[in-house]
Amino acid sequence: MKVTTFRELMREQANAAVRISGAHHSSWNGRYGAPIAETSKTGGTANWNHTISYNPRHVDEPLQDMFRNNRVHNQDKAELRRYRDALRVVLHENAHLLSSEGREHSQAEAAFSREPGVRPLEEGVTELYSHQALNEYIDELGIDQVAPGIKEVRTQKVYPEYTPAVEGFAERIEQKSGVQRDELIGRLAVVPADQKFKVAAAAMYDNSRLRGMIPEDQREHAIGQVAKAMSAEFGRVDKLPQSADADARRAVGMQAVVEGSKVISRLKKQWQMPASGQQVQRGVGAEQGRTGQPERGGTPQSQSATGASLASSAATAAPASPAASAAAASSPAPPSPPAPVLPPDIAAAARAGLSGPPLGSASRLSADRQGARGAGASAPAAQRQGPAGQRPGPETQR
Repeated sequence: MKVTTFRELMREQANAAVRISGAHHSSWNGRYGAPIAETSKTGGTANWNHTISYNPRHVDEPLQDMFRNNRVHNQDKAELRRYRDALRVVLHENAHLLSSEGREHSQAEAAFSREPGVRPLEEGVTELYSHQALNEYIDELGIDQVAPGIKEVRTQKVYPEYTPAVEGFAERIEQKSGVQRDELIGRLAVVPADQKFKVAAAAMYDNSRLRGMIPEDQREHAIGQVAKAMSAEFGRVDKLPQSADADARRAVGMQAVVEGSKVISRLKKQWQMPASGQQVQRGVGAEQGRTGQPERGGTPQSQSATGASLASSAATAAPASPAASAAAASSPAPPSPPAPVLPPDIAAAARAGLSGPPLGSASRLSADRQGARGAGASAPAAQRQGPAGQRPGPETQR
């Protein structure tokens, strides 16, 4: 809406700020607080009860003069700067009152007063935004038609104790995330003071590899950790001596981003590490899979399949006691017993069975000679221990 009078400007000030910024809404309730003393250097305040107070000397009088001199060309640049600075104050206070969905300006009062870094970031961002977006605000309200040339003059920034820190903060985030400085300032301007660090942290998080590593339901928690680290570091700007120059203040803002980056790096390492169960599987389990499986399923080639089966059955039927297992794990395996010597006639029958046709003269063994066969069959079970120096099987590794 184009305004042609001071009253129209005051009525439209908040709506125009919402339109150019893209904010969800303004918390301004349409009312004004008590005027600020004309002797004060303060041009305006956005109050916690959602009213606005202006200093008549800095805002009302210059803007009333601007409309009184409507469409006068070639006005003095000093007068144009006076008009422009009054409009900057109006935009500044309305930017304080811009709010996100479900939030209001007053909800940030506690954080603004108590949490480190919140007030410096709020004031610095709002001041930078009021300069950055002022020409767009002028266009939205049609002020350039009221005061030709007002977009060509410039005014000084206020809050010199905070704006350099915010500039360093925004520029370093641009380096880290690719989000341009002016875009970031615009994003920060449209949320209350207690959400600004979270918006900055989200810009870093969403443009890092961490985004693809953390489940979506953990996103807000991770962003909160990054925001907390940046807030704590940014709060150091309030502890600088008044004599600190702009470079020292800028360095604080840049370091705040470094602290946030450290948190992102730490979270990356945490989410790259496998869970404890996976570590066991990849380490101990994998080692058992390589060394234990052959011992469980395979046997030395000299051992018969029947002997391996009997040994496995014996181990299952009679598990070793804890003491025996510990002793077996700590003691070397005994040497393999020598193979039993078969009686001559049995040895001859075995050779014939392997190399020739079935023996027609084979006869049943007597009871006294069956014991030798039984001992021979049980011998491979003793060989289950393996040669000296062989690693114990999975049963003894537990």
